[in-house]
Amino acid sequence: MDRHRCGDRQFHSGLLAGMYLLALRWWHRDPVLSQHPKPSVYRLEELAARSLSMAMQHPKLSALQAGLLLLQRRQSTDWGLTVQLVALAQDLGLHIDCTNWDIPIWERRLRKRLAWALYMQDKWTALVHGRPSHIQAADWAVSTLTLDDFNEEFENADQQVVADDENEEEEKSRVIFIQMIELTSIMAEVIDVFYTQRANAEFEKGGRNATRLILERAKPVQLKLKEWFSKLPAVARMDAYTPGKLSSNGYLHLAYFATEISIHRRIVQSLQPSSTDPYVLYICRSAAKTRLISAMDFVNRLKPEHLDSFWYFASATNFALINTFGNLLRATAPGEEEAGFYSCRLKEYRWALGASCRRAEWLEGAVRMLDATDNLVDGLGHRQQNVQHTINEEMEADGEGEY
Repeated sequence: MDRHRCGDRQFHSGLLAGMYLLALRWWHRDPVLSQHPKPSVYRLEELAARSLSMAMQHPKLSALQAGLLLLQRRQSTDWGLTVQLVALAQDLGLHIDCTNWDIPIWERRLRKRLAWALYMQDKWTALVHGRPSHIQAADWAVSTLTLDDFNEEFENADQQVVADDENEEEEKSRVIFIQMIELTSIMAEVIDVFYTQRANAEFEKGGRNATRLILERAKPVQLKLKEWFSKLPAVARMDAYTPGKLSSNGYLHLAYFATEISIHRRIVQSLQPSSTDPYVLYICRSAAKTRLISAMDFVNRLKPEHLDSFWYFASATNFALINTFGNLLRATAPGEEEAGFYSCRLKEYRWALGASCRRAEWLEGAVRMLDATDNLVDGLGHRQQNVQHTINEEMEADGEGEY
């Protein structure tokens, strides 16, 4: 956008198409645009896909930008495209620290922003699809992103005048982006610690001590997550919104709950009522219950300013993850009373998400995932072992939905 303000009109066609596709969601909010028919989404998608396919033959930063924008519209092909973009980024050297490269400062900053955007895309796509990440820490040498990396220097930049409120919103979105990177690095650690094939083999080998082993590994990650949340800048907190103005804080906090739930899900899956110490069983299930209720209450607190704003591509699946975790707790509940509690809360959660669909149509994808999981669980009746097995598979299955 800074380039556009400075008079640069030489944009990659796929990048423009990606920008337009995302912006169409807010077409109705513009008093001028809302008087005209929307451009064809199908034609824009076709143009973007064709342009991106051609650009893959000659890697450029603009092609990576276009691909990352397109991936914000959740599609069934996002796994394959993410893999392609990781390969494209490595061809461009984005996984390497470019701090001392002899290139313009604006390009160094752009490279860092794109590198971290791709890092997040890869890690959250891995979580959404239950598949291995393609970016490994040992081969990732990109320096930490700072607010200075969002400043682009152009010759005529001093001629540009940007409204104070627009500057304020841009600053806020940059802070949220950086916080999302930090959270994603913690989430990536959760995947490495609990959900890799090596981790699964170690937990299985642990037998009756699996829960203890998982709890030992969970503590350091939980402390990092707690510290991250406690240090959130004021502008990134959920109550930092102005009535009548869009606020994109929601996807960041939803990702936080998804990360927390991913930890507790692994703990609950390891619990065996017949062999786990009753006190440990109680503590673990109580902590999981508290996290579930907090996540569900978060959804109830969402304002129109949050729902109408931008949501990260993984958000629909993260909303569904809350529901699936609730079903896991319901299926493994030691008594009918506790199972009934979760059943009641899940119905309330389904209603809250369904009501939110009126303002945020993309949530329909999350609701479809909720209904699919609920139907599977209900169809298995009270066969607890089968129910838990089905839920575990469902939580690792590909998410469906569209932005």
